[in-house]
Amino acid sequence: MAYFPLFVDLENKNILIVGGGKVAYRKVIKLLPFEAKITIVSPEICLELQTLLENNKNLVYKKKDVDVDDIKGAFVVISATNNSSVNNWISEVCRKNNILINSVDDMENCSFIFPALIKKGAFVAGISTSGKTPDGAAFLRDLVEQALPEKVDEIIENLGNLRRDLKLIVPEQKFRAEIMHSLLGYYSNNNFELSYEDLQKELKNLVNNISVKI
Repeated sequence: MAYFPLFVDLENKNILIVGGGKVAYRKVIKLLPFEAKITIVSPEICLELQTLLENNKNLVYKKKDVDVDDIKGAFVVISATNNSSVNNWISEVCRKNNILINSVDDMENCSFIFPALIKKGAFVAGISTSGKTPDGAAFLRDLVEQALPEKVDEIIENLGNLRRDLKLIVPEQKFRAEIMHSLLGYYSNNNFELSYEDLQKELKNLVNNISVKI
């Protein structure tokens, strides 16, 4: 079975991570750039997590065993313990309360899985093998990342700003789509090395051409 890729806004959402070892650390590292409020619940945590706590205001540590109240207050729960009975219990509580749960290396107790991530500014790509081979997903992520143009984050920002301006002058969506498609081709043919001013000039030309057609 394949998993559907769903991109979710995690800003200020409550994320609970149960467990304090290296696995929990790797999950925290993936989540921090998305500005979620992350709570780690574990009797002990590794040195890497301790270091993160000192430098991240969105990261909180509760030195205790997890309980139902910890879980019910979460938007997403990640169970990163090495105790199968604890993982099973957490998954059961989450499912009963319609809370998304990822139980590390335990597909039966997951309602979602982590992709291999690429994040560069607003550009985010998730590579998944639907849990069949995480190492394969990581390998494919590296191949995709190598194929991306340099400064892809800057490219996305430029296109986003141009699209915003375009919506103010071309009300019809189908014409905006045609213009943006042509602009992307122009940008790509110039190896994505054009200045923002060059892109604005080309956008103006494309809008004028569309106006003539209309």
